[in-house]
Amino acid sequence: MTGVPVVRADGLRRKYDDHEALRGVTFSVPEGCVYGLVGRNGSGKTTTIRLLLGLLRPDDGASSVFGEDSLALSAATRRRIGYLSEEDFPYDDLPVPELLRWLSAFFPAWNWDRVERWTKRFDVSPTQDLKSMSKGERRRAELLLVLAQDPDLLILDDPALGLDVTVRREFLGAALEISRDEGKTVLFTSHVLTDMERVVETVALLEDGTVRTEARLDDLKASTKRLVFPDGANASIVVPGEVTRRVERGDLVVVTEAFGDAIERRLREACPALQVEDLNLEEIFVEVLGRKPDAAATTAGQKA
Repeated sequence: MTGVPVVRADGLRRKYDDHEALRGVTFSVPEGCVYGLVGRNGSGKTTTIRLLLGLLRPDDGASSVFGEDSLALSAATRRRIGYLSEEDFPYDDLPVPELLRWLSAFFPAWNWDRVERWTKRFDVSPTQDLKSMSKGERRRAELLLVLAQDPDLLILDDPALGLDVTVRREFLGAALEISRDEGKTVLFTSHVLTDMERVVETVALLEDGTVRTEARLDDLKASTKRLVFPDGANASIVVPGEVTRRVERGDLVVVTEAFGDAIERRLREACPALQVEDLNLEEIFVEVLGRKPDAAATTAGQKA
């Protein structure tokens, strides 16, 4: 690893008419990391990615990929980026082998052995064109078209939206393989937080156009806990880093994002019967954002 972020966003702002989609988004993605952007519909995930790729111009702030300004990415740098969104690949009336031959002309270091390996991995038909495939077959073929480019940075913007769990698992496996086995970097968004939790190392939680939290997933889960004070006897207790507080079946339930050994010792002195419960990424998403996620946060059905 070089120590220089592969992706950097610094104070990105973007407005659509009267709606401010991004309000100063800042984060960085280190080399070799699987990085997840998490947020509700309209939180700015796709806008952020389009700004990073130079497909949109920010109203303020800047971003870079491989050290180059997003608005001035060289052809060589663009060849290092593989991007798969929820949108269909164009030229869908051609069989996949013809599409691959067409793509190969743009990549001097094209590796047909790698292409063959991924073709077998995804069981892509050599005769069908994209438009005649089922949705799952088409998404696998489109991921093949991106991975065949051998990108150093793979950007997946909710690519398995609406697909069944089998196809989604294939996408996750591919993301893990190119990161862990090949040392590549993956920037990943998904509505299915259980999927994301399986692969990401670091997450940025977007809320109302800003990064509310950025942390390694293990650290986020270690510091965000649900605390149960039985019988509500400690209703006035002060909990550092408190996110939510409510009474459930007579017990006081507090979620904190600042949990640690020192805080636990102090709270147990006040309430020896304290119960500390772990939260998964989806539960953290719900608690930190203060309301239930969109239905697509647990099912692959809608777009961010």
